[in-house]
Amino acid sequence: MDERTGHTDADDRESDCTTTESFDDHGIDDGSELIRRTYYRLIADGDDAFEPTERFLDRLADAFTRAYLTVTDSHELPAHVAAAVDDARVWTGAEFGDEPDADLRGTVIPAFYRHAAGFHCAYRDQRSA
Repeated sequence: MDERTGHTDADDRESDCTTTESFDDHGIDDGSELIRRTYYRLIADGDDAFEPTERFLDRLADAFTRAYLTVTDSHELPAHVAAAVDDARVWTGAEFGDEPDADLRGTVIPAFYRHAAGFHCAYRDQRSA
């Protein structure tokens, strides 16, 4: 925060992009809630292990989207959040494409969240610029 102006500097916002607070502008104070809810949505849908397939990545993105909508009590994703989810899906697929035994709960979903959080902040900042 720039103490002279009272505004958050772009550098300050960017440093928060991969933290648990990156969705705080949507009322989500702790991103671990999204991680937890995404995991349990996948389990409820019968997906209890990671698969490096397009189908699984679609289900992961859908579970994250539904978790976001539930936590925010929204009916649709803001465009910049939807774009962040789409890009997180692609990056997660690239990151774990050759790791079929990657741990879903402890590794894959947190990585998906990190990617979504980073893209979310970048797209949010572009939108407000």
